[in-house]
Amino acid sequence: MEKYEDLEVWQAAMELVQEIYGLTDKFPVEEKPGLVAQMRVAAIKIPSKIAASTGYKNMKISLWYMAIVHALVHTLETHLKTSVRLKYIPILEAAPALEKCKKIERMIDELIMS
Repeated sequence: MEKYEDLEVWQAAMELVQEIYGLTDKFPVEEKPGLVAQMRVAAIKIPSKIAASTGYKNMKISLWYMAIVHALVHTLETHLKTSVRLKYIPILEAAPALEKCKKIERMIDELIMS
């Protein structure tokens, strides 16, 4: 398996981390320990779990990590949609991050199928 830094999905996940940090900078101060922290943790865990999955020669363990990545992407999407509903960010600002989530999900699916 390639080094994790060379994986397009890891690179896309790192871009998503930057996107989430930029979006959450605009949230109300009272959300910093709540929704902001949860969004940032979920975002950071996505590339971290992708990297961790490459450290094993056992395919079952790698697939288990990919399943975790799927769950984290869905969690982050839910946080983003919640943020829009609460009017912390407009949908037009959330849209690029939501699209990155879908892209990462497709890339993970491709990795699982290969």
